[in-house]
Amino acid sequence: MSSSNLSVIPHGTQLPAQLQGGDIAADIAQYNAAAAGGIKLGSFPRISIKGGKFHEKEGGETRTYMQVAAPGQPELPMMCLEAVIVAANPNLIKTYYPGEYVEGDDREPTCSSSNGVTPDTHIVEKQHPVCATCPQNQWGSKVSKMSGKDIKACDDSKQLVILPAGNLAYKALGLTVTKSALTDWGKYVKALTERGYPVNALVTNITFDHTAAYPRLQFAFNRFLSSEDYAKVKERALGDD
Repeated sequence: MSSSNLSVIPHGTQLPAQLQGGDIAADIAQYNAAAAGGIKLGSFPRISIKGGKFHEKEGGETRTYMQVAAPGQPELPMMCLEAVIVAANPNLIKTYYPGEYVEGDDREPTCSSSNGVTPDTHIVEKQHPVCATCPQNQWGSKVSKMSGKDIKACDDSKQLVILPAGNLAYKALGLTVTKSALTDWGKYVKALTERGYPVNALVTNITFDHTAAYPRLQFAFNRFLSSEDYAKVKERALGDD
């Protein structure tokens, strides 16, 4: 049996009743955290927006997305990413960096939570057993250098899984909607919902707000997918990647 087969959980496996409910969630996280503490699994291919440009990062390699240049013209960075939203983490991701963190920095966070409830299992310096009562997750735990207002030392973000609209067979890519863009993302999805538009059935234009001091994403409707492409997207959403 290969090592990859050892980690597979059979499809359809249901959590027993005695393990369900919010009361036991923290206990489960604590035991699993001890079992996998300090071990960070391979990174997911993702989109970086460092420097106000779109980059694809996988492992230690980074590739900047460039527009197709006209004859005799230089290549320029792609400033509008046409993407299909395949899936999204239903929870807000939480990340904590001590001191000042600049968006696009490649440092690993001191503490993070992918479920917004408890720290991730690989985190060594867990700030608190549960996110809700963590001192770093409280308003006033930090003061914004830009606005001077009380904020949380632990940042919230939204994790999306996207595919390039021009190649739905491409590898799944992670895209983080940082705290500065969460409101815009929420408004975009709300506008789609009010019209009955499924976010995974259309192409979304992802661009940068040129007025922002740091890279901040904006979102806009581009076009609907064909029925064939929509079926591909739903199929990809069920894939292991």
